[in-house]
Amino acid sequence: MREAFQEELEKFLDKLIMLSNSANESLHKAMKAFEEDDNELAHEVITDDLRINALSVEIERDAYRLIVLQQPVTGDLRKIFTVFSANSDVERIADHATSIARTVIRRNPNEEKIERLDDIVKQMGEITQEMISDVIQAFVNGDVKQARKIAERDSELDEFQQQIYGIASRSMESDAEVIIGGINYIGVANNLERIGDYVTNICERIVYLNSGDIVELN
Repeated sequence: MREAFQEELEKFLDKLIMLSNSANESLHKAMKAFEEDDNELAHEVITDDLRINALSVEIERDAYRLIVLQQPVTGDLRKIFTVFSANSDVERIADHATSIARTVIRRNPNEEKIERLDDIVKQMGEITQEMISDVIQAFVNGDVKQARKIAERDSELDEFQQQIYGIASRSMESDAEVIIGGINYIGVANNLERIGDYVTNICERIVYLNSGDIVELN
């Protein structure tokens, strides 16, 4: 009976990893769509989000089922609650990737771009994707030290976001033709910064799961 429960628990954990990989792939597509003005790819992100939402709901249902039917002991219960909480964070990461995709779809392909912001947004996207990949690995390995290091990178995203605010604001003040484009850059930066916050939340879950300590890393 216990062995069967452990197998179910492993499958439950695997679903979170699958969800995280899917969310990261959506972010990759959204950033590529933004950089290349690829509406078709942006629509693909929106379609993918429906599947991600369905898997997230499945994970939530599994959590309830495992708790009610299996009556897990303290250590296993901690795992279930950790996955349950992280599931919500990952689903929101995918939502922000979808928001970036929607920005691509609604923007005018002829709108004026601000080249300096293209570079900064690209760097933000790369850091965010690295953070997601690394946090998946830290979760799999139960690596508390790595989780703490990943959370520290959130400050890089905050700094880039402030740079984008400053450059976009000055550009919009001096040139009315870049106002809509500037707003779009700010919107994408906001989405990436929020994704960084959700990755940091997952890092906190990893610390809790493997040490029992409730910490704030943001």
